[in-house]
Amino acid sequence: MKQQAELSAALALGWSLLLTLGLVSLAMVVGVLFGNTNLALVLAGPAELVVMLPAAQFIARMYGHPERRKAFALGSVSPLELLIGGSLGVLLHLPTGYLSELVERRFPTPPALLHAQLQALTPSSSLMAALMLLSVAAVVPLVEELFFRGALFSALVRTGPAFVAIWTTSIAFALAHQEPRNWAPLFLVALVLGELRRRGGSIWSGVALHGSFNAATLLFVFVARPVEVKPDAGSWQLASIGCVLSALGVWLFGRVSGRRLAALGAS
Repeated sequence: MKQQAELSAALALGWSLLLTLGLVSLAMVVGVLFGNTNLALVLAGPAELVVMLPAAQFIARMYGHPERRKAFALGSVSPLELLIGGSLGVLLHLPTGYLSELVERRFPTPPALLHAQLQALTPSSSLMAALMLLSVAAVVPLVEELFFRGALFSALVRTGPAFVAIWTTSIAFALAHQEPRNWAPLFLVALVLGELRRRGGSIWSGVALHGSFNAATLLFVFVARPVEVKPDAGSWQLASIGCVLSALGVWLFGRVSGRRLAALGAS
């Protein structure tokens, strides 16, 4: 049997940056063809699928476990783990929203750019809203988790400690999103995703978290239809509550997944 190569943190970041270059290039092509529209957002999922799925397969083949299920961390999880993951995706909006507001206060988005972004997120019809949710809250989370917490994390944890895998994949995940203003909040989300992957041994709870986080973002725009983003002076209290509840959620997830894994080990 062919021995798999070892993936270091530096090499993992290098591959991830190369992937990011491909994503940026594809985003530019979509932007030129479709502009800053609902359709461009709908196409984000299939576009990422075209780039990230082969990248995940390449990482898994080169550095991952020979067994495909383990290389992509596709082990089954309990419904309660999925529920906790999905709940964390909503709760994390409290601290990440405050982080975003702090960044926006220091580095405000140009009004024209902000208006264009909000316009692209506001659906022109019910059908378009459903397609946007399918793309952003289902396809994108699945593809990104397959790469970052699936192939990349699994390859890193084969030869190194889990905390290195968590931090490396979190940095790579944040940098893969082209808007620097989003890096800090996305890095926080990625740390929680990495911890769920470490504790549960599977990407599925992370997919639930990622999907609910993206869905909550879209639904907020669908319902509230904001025209600007302004820092809320009192939102640090909600951010603190969100941090505490998220930490409790991760702890509870660890207890639930630990019992499942212990039962599997005993069987």
